[in-house]
Amino acid sequence: MKKEKIGFIGLRTMGFAMCYGLYKSGYSMVLPTYRREIDQSCSFIPLAPDEKAKTALYDEMLGNGCESAKDAAELFAKSDFIMISMPTSKQVEMNMYGEEGILENARPGTIVIDLTSADATSTQKLARECEGKGIELLDCPISGGQEGATNQTLTVMCGGKREAFEKALPILNTIGNPEKVNYVGPSGAGDALKCANNFLSCACMMATAEALTVAAKAGIDPRVAAKVIGASGGSSNASTYKFPHLIFPGRGMNMAVDLMKKDIGLFNALAKENKVPNFYGALSYQLFDIRSASGDGMTDFSSVPRLFEDWTGEKLYGIEEPSEEN
Repeated sequence: MKKEKIGFIGLRTMGFAMCYGLYKSGYSMVLPTYRREIDQSCSFIPLAPDEKAKTALYDEMLGNGCESAKDAAELFAKSDFIMISMPTSKQVEMNMYGEEGILENARPGTIVIDLTSADATSTQKLARECEGKGIELLDCPISGGQEGATNQTLTVMCGGKREAFEKALPILNTIGNPEKVNYVGPSGAGDALKCANNFLSCACMMATAEALTVAAKAGIDPRVAAKVIGASGGSSNASTYKFPHLIFPGRGMNMAVDLMKKDIGLFNALAKENKVPNFYGALSYQLFDIRSASGDGMTDFSSVPRLFEDWTGEKLYGIEEPSEEN
């Protein structure tokens, strides 16, 4: 195994896939065994489709050189790099502060790689506090979903000090496609770019849902419409991937409505802070908020484009059988 030790916090959907990939690539991992029962009993993915499979992979890592940690303080103290994969900045801050937190237990020279789609303002504050302890914090949100995490082909957008980025680059190139690992600027820049990306992804998805619904009402098969749009000027990831590979076969996006709405809200706050007109961000947030207000905030966010089904009766979700290539 490689000499550097990586402590990994957040072994849920994306985190477990990234952690297992690092272990398979020869990194020495420090695992949060003090919470393994929680981590291995939920957030299943194709790599670990149930609790039995996830437990077996966890045991494999421990049986092949990965270290256990009896609590968070031990994990942080043992690690040269600390990787955090959490839903929001709130959980990141919980890992930073307190008697068992990073600020009290990580050694000077430790580099923290925060993979969370986080609030740039919170990240910048934490980075300053880490610097006071001789610790570097990189905001490294990711894009590419479960498939990218499992296949180690994620897009990584990194903010922080370039020197820390260069030290962390071998790790980032392992979880991501090296051609898609990007240094994007100072602390908070990665978080800012991630929320901009997620806003645009959602805006394109909803605009495409509207276009396909209009096409369907005009008598055009939505699958044909998506294929033509995907090869034309209206093309986006929504028409080339989300609809043909996820929406039409009735699959999910593997992310909750409220979690994606959080990212759009961060984008809107950033626009307001920088005095940028925010027409599409505001509308996208409202569309997601319709689902939240209906009590569906924890459902998969594939339910949001289905609003057009509710409004028009024109079906887009689940209109074809899933195939292996999907």
